[in-house]
Parts: sequence; C-alpha cells; structure tokens
Amino acid sequence: MTAPAPSRSPDLTVGIALAALGYLLGGLGASLILLARDLDIPRAELGWMSSSFGAAMIAVGAAGPWLLRAGAGRVLRAASAALGAGFALLAVAPDLLVGQVAAVLLGVGGAGLVLAGPAAMTGPDLAARLTRVNAASSVASVCAPLLIGALEVAIGSGRLALLVPVPAILWIAATGAPIATPVEPRITAEHVALRAGAGWLCIVLAVAAEFCFLIWGAARLQDSGLGAAAAAGAAAAFPIGMAAGRLAAPAFMGKAPAAVLGALLAMAATLPMAAPVGPAGVILALAAAGLGISVLYPVMLARLVRALPPGRGAALGTVASGTAALAAPALLGALAAPLGLRIAFLLVVPLLVALLALEHVTGTRPRPPAPPPRRTRPPR
Repeated sequence: MTAPAPSRSPDLTVGIALAALGYLLGGLGASLILLARDLDIPRAELGWMSSSFGAAMIAVGAAGPWLLRAGAGRVLRAASAALGAGFALLAVAPDLLVGQVAAVLLGVGGAGLVLAGPAAMTGPDLAARLTRVNAASSVASVCAPLLIGALEVAIGSGRLALLVPVPAILWIAATGAPIATPVEPRITAEHVALRAGAGWLCIVLAVAAEFCFLIWGAARLQDSGLGAAAAAGAAAAFPIGMAAGRLAAPAFMGKAPAAVLGALLAMAATLPMAAPVGPAGVILALAAAGLGISVLYPVMLARLVRALPPGRGAALGTVASGTAALAAPALLGALAAPLGLRIAFLLVVPLLVALLALEHVTGTRPRPPAPPPRRTRPPR
C-alpha cells in the first residue's frame, strides 16, 4: 500500500491571492480620489467603500467556522471570484450604483481571502510565514498607486489600472487546487478567553492604524499641495514601507521585539503627518509609518491563530480586521471635519499606545496542558 502524496504548501496560492488583495488596498485611497472626481461628488461621501469592506469582513468572519467546514481551498476560490468581479466593476464604474456593487464584491472577496489564508497555514513558524505572504500583498500594493497615477496622467482614466490583477485572481478562482484546512491540537480553555480577547483587540488596533494611512494617505498628500494624479502616485510611499518591512522582518523574528519596535516607529512617523509639512515630509512619514506598521498584523494574527481551536483564530482575526476597517477610517474622517485631516491623523498614536499596552498579554506563551496523572500499580 503506497503512502498518499504529501499535500502542497498553501503559501504560494495564499501569497498570490493576498497580493491581489494588497493591490486593491494599496490603490483604494487613490481610486477614491479619482472616483469622486469622475462622479463629481465630495470624496468624503465615498467613505462607504471602506465601510462596506469592513462590514463584509465582520459578516464573513462571524460565519468563518461554518464556512471553513467546506475547506479553506474552496473558500479561497470563491473569494477570489468575488474579488476579481469587484475589481472589474470598480475599474469601469460609470455611476454610484455600480460602485456600490463593486464595493460589496470587493468586501466579500477580500474578507474571504483574509479568512481562508491564515486558516490554511499553521506551524511553529507561522508568524514568519504570514509575514512572507503579507509581504507579497505589500509588494503588490506598491504597484497600485503608481499604475493608477501613471494611467491617469497618460489617458485620464487611472481607475483602469485596477484591471491588472484580475487575470491572476480569476485563475486562482478557476484552477486553484483544494487546500485542506489543517487541524492543530486544541489549547486548554484556561487560556482561551484572555488570549482571544486581547489578541482580537490587538488586531483591531493594528489594522485600524494601517487603514488610516491606506485610506487617507493620498488625501493627506493632496492637502499638502499635490494634485490628484501626483497624490495618487506618491501614496505608494506607505505600501513601499510596508513591503520593505515585511520582506526583512522574517530574518529578525524571534531575535527582537518586532511588534514593540514597529509600533514605536509608526507612532514617531505619525507626528509629521500632523505637522504643517510639505509633500516631501508627508511622503517620508508615510514610508516610515509603513515600515513600522508592517509587522503588527502578521505577528498579532499568528498569536491569535495559535491561541484558539482550528479555524476559530482565523475567523476571529477576520472579524477584528473588519471591525478596524469599518471604524478607523470613518472615525478619522469624522475627526477631520472639525479638526482638519492633519490633526486627525493623531488618532493613530492612542491606537498604537493601546496596542503596546496589550502586547505583553498576547506575547506570553500559554502554558501547555498538564499531563494526566500517572497510574501506579497498588503494592501486592
């Protein structure tokens, strides 16, 4: 009887899928500027796009354990199909209704990828592996604002750059091989509640800080004096920092407190965002913030996935990401109305201070379950 062939590593498939998602997130801020211009509406009225994305992540994450019964691979393929359709619609949306349909598809598809990716990846090196696949996402996100800005200058329709990842993501939807959801040993209930609550909140805080820069970075550049096309291109500074951090971080995992150092750097980079600096200062601040924030989500997600029973960590992480995507950009936008966008960016500082306050809870390893008492034979 021959042994079954070993299943292929899910990292490549997950990396390609997350690269498409990263391309979307990297170009979302620039796309909002151009969509608002094309539809002749104030850019603040398009905050529903990030809100739709966050709401979809919460809904998909809440249903995560049930969805993953079908297998992480099937969820990944279905999510890829939705994401590809959303890309295509947003690229050519002629009116607000089509944009809303695109936002729903992008939200559901992106949420499915965020759920299925970590659910398919486990092991003692999970933080480093999640950092690598998220590095692919960050590298792809660098290309989005650059291509959007280039097409805007060349043909006056930068949103068409959103069509670039569609072939790859639809190829995964059509041909991706199934990936079995791995099963890991359960962790004792003694540690689940505390680590789940703290881990969930840490992901909310990390993703909230990230989305503030992703959604409002291009607008901050525009307010510093750049035109719409230039701001869309210069917004690549943040995903460039994210990509650099995630490419370098796996080599240092376990050798330095990556999350602490990253949060401190991101807080320092937030201060120039709130200062009356010109475009060059904002671009440098975006790059430094991306470098610092890059490690926060992979590290916190790996801890949460390891702390909970199989599938539940990935599902709870998706809910956390959706909560942040739903709340943080909207809150920053609400603060920007009375205070101005520059001062509103200081919201990032208390988010990361709270993350540092909770970091020691999630960074503590759970004690292994006590072994059962050994039975001894009674004396004769």
